Amino acid sequence: MATIYLNKQNFFSNLDKISKINPNILAVIKDNAYGHGIFSISKLLREYGIRKVCVRNIDEANLVREFEEILIFNPPTNRGAINFSYAINSLTQLKKNRHPYIHLKIDTGFRRNGILEEELDEALEIIKEKEFELRGVFSHFCCADEFGCDTFIQYDKFLQIKEKIEKFCKEYNIKCPYFHIANSAALSKLPDTLDFVRPGIAMYGGIEGYKPVMSLVADVVSTRELDSKEGCGYNKTFMSEKKIKISTIDVGYADGIPYFTHGCKLKETEALGKISMDYMIVKGEHKKVVVFDDIKEFVKNFNTITYDILVKMSPRIKRKIVESNNGYSIKQPDKINT
Repeated sequence: MATIYLNKQNFFSNLDKISKINPNILAVIKDNAYGHGIFSISKLLREYGIRKVCVRNIDEANLVREFEEILIFNPPTNRGAINFSYAINSLTQLKKNRHPYIHLKIDTGFRRNGILEEELDEALEIIKEKEFELRGVFSHFCCADEFGCDTFIQYDKFLQIKEKIEKFCKEYNIKCPYFHIANSAALSKLPDTLDFVRPGIAMYGGIEGYKPVMSLVADVVSTRELDSKEGCGYNKTFMSEKKIKISTIDVGYADGIPYFTHGCKLKETEALGKISMDYMIVKGEHKKVVVFDDIKEFVKNFNTITYDILVKMSPRIKRKIVESNNGYSIKQPDKINT
């Protein structure tokens, strides 16, 4: 059975690097912790000392209730647990909301969701009138992974809004919220990351400068010889030019691997022909196969981004925390006929 190994050493190294920028971390573990497994990653975060996390919805929040604060990006309107904070994504949602603990999201230029600048005064009046506890205020960058001025335009707008909210809180003797806007790509770009940072993909090593956390290791189902001018797999899109050995491993596109028709590069070998739903055929004789141990390298096979592959890793695949890549060993046969 295929296994996903989570490198604790690399995960903590990434958190160390982020902590040097800002030790106040609001860790994003939405969508099954970017495919890494929300239970496994939550365990590591608690061990490291992280107290606040972000999740996608109420179902994920209920899985990790032990954190001090859980920010729910897409919450319901009814009341929830005292350590749940609801992200307010629109004025309409704010008016319907019945949960007392909130984070106000501000649309500073993404144009996806959030309170508009011209709606801010009305939103603050509603918060005061309904006596909501405004725990946080945040925004999200649209272009932080690119060079350009958009990030700093959004940042400056957020600082202006921050000043306005702080003034409002002081005037009405309301506890001032904490502010967060720095996502993974913006961590090293901003002159000040404010009260908290909100890393996601950086924690998991899916962008440059951070160490990969996930490795996918597959078991071999069968091994056989392929004759010269013989094909394998659906539609035989791979035809061998010589006699070789091939192995079938137990992962396919049903497990989250992107679909391919003419093979792809793996860690130490290559997949051949078309990927199947539950299997792929690889070159050589193996006992186990490392499909990838650095998502930044594996993604080069496909026209997509690291997030897209990571979040689609099937929850059926067992997750196992190891101290480092040395936590699993893959001993191959002494001779591999390729």
